[in-house]
Amino acid sequence: MALAILLSVCATACVAALFIVDIPVTWHVWAAYLLVIPAVGLLLLSMLFVVKGQGHVTRLPFWMGFCFIVGGIAFDVWATLLQSPDLALEGNMVISALLYTDHDPDFIYVYGLGLQSILCCIMILLWAGFLRHRHAWFADVMNDAPLTYAEFLKATTGGGKLSWRQYIVPGRMSDFLCVYHVLLWTLPPMLVYAAAFRWYAGLDWFEIVPGPYSILGVRMMIGMAAVIFTLFFVWLYREFYTRTANAHETVQ
Repeated sequence: MALAILLSVCATACVAALFIVDIPVTWHVWAAYLLVIPAVGLLLLSMLFVVKGQGHVTRLPFWMGFCFIVGGIAFDVWATLLQSPDLALEGNMVISALLYTDHDPDFIYVYGLGLQSILCCIMILLWAGFLRHRHAWFADVMNDAPLTYAEFLKATTGGGKLSWRQYIVPGRMSDFLCVYHVLLWTLPPMLVYAAAFRWYAGLDWFEIVPGPYSILGVRMMIGMAAVIFTLFFVWLYREFYTRTANAHETVQ
């Protein structure tokens, strides 16, 4: 299931990448239509991911993530419709391709809002799924008995049973990381970054922040990613310290 989710994300990204390639605009239109297929597939897999989780969803983290995700997407969409009701100034290349080929405005609205709704549901489900799976993830990590924070990080990414040489330079299929751990390690920072980018994009419409594709905007995006990953590593260190301390108390 974890592998299917990662492959669906890659498939969606590959279709979306067609919009930055210099190909005939009709191909972009077909890519816009095809984009719905992996998106719906990822939505169904996200539902299954939540159902398969054995843990409970802690209310406060879930609702904080829910508000951050939904708020960011809703704010970006609202700012877009407010500043450019006809979508002529919309920088989304998918919407631009449909506008350029004279698609009906009502169709573009339905398509755009529908795709945004699917994306919002996927992000919420993946966040809920992470919260349900995180205890099993950490339990599996602690079974590898990491003695240092570095070993803990290696285990969280699926390399707990590998040597450092196998982890850095895998030589056989058995040396590859556990896909389940890779998915869970990736989800928190990626979801937070994706939601934060939507808040940033909404602020850009009101010229409060520099455009995300300007030099200063790219620097701010990199800085935002650095802050998010730093906070993520701090949270992982807290988990390592807490679980290691609890393990020592249990032994004593």
